Amino acid sequence: MITRHDIDRQPPIGKPEQISIETSRLSLTPLKAADIDNFMAVFADKNAARMTHAIPHPLSRDEAARLLSDMAASKLTYWAVRVEDEQLIGVISLTKSTCGKAPGMHSFGPNLSVFIAPAHQGRGYALEAIDGLLRWVKKRKLHRIVHAAHFADNEPSARLLVNADFLYTGRKTMETSRARDGEHQALHMIRIL
Repeated sequence: MITRHDIDRQPPIGKPEQISIETSRLSLTPLKAADIDNFMAVFADKNAARMTHAIPHPLSRDEAARLLSDMAASKLTYWAVRVEDEQLIGVISLTKSTCGKAPGMHSFGPNLSVFIAPAHQGRGYALEAIDGLLRWVKKRKLHRIVHAAHFADNEPSARLLVNADFLYTGRKTMETSRARDGEHQALHMIRIL
């Protein structure tokens, strides 16, 4: 939900909106075509791709460019997670995508996802990015509840989301991944802002 205050602060027509969410070590900024190599480093790893729905493995440069372009076109949905030198080390998103196959099951709010390149994992960047994005959302009163889900075999994501104050809802669905065969169980969580 966009408030009147946000509408009043919109940039003049014809100029692209450049929102940057700052944390102590990171900037969350719009994705751009020049991010392609670092974008591939985030998602080209087989283990990373297996934990997503939409990323195939192997990830070709053409497919990565198409995904990056689609994400960059979705304003205020996908953000680049950047370190001090402006290098993209991950992607965080807050989408209206539905989790689970049954229609009408998704009623928790927008879906949060975060992916950090394997070379940058284990440093607290994902938790810092989640905290920065959700503080920004809460301050603007855009959402009251945020949804997240992880595959049942993704223990690092489970720990991350618990540390980010998400709670399990008890909802479990069977989900697919372009980098896996068949369906796999996903566990659903929410965070109240």
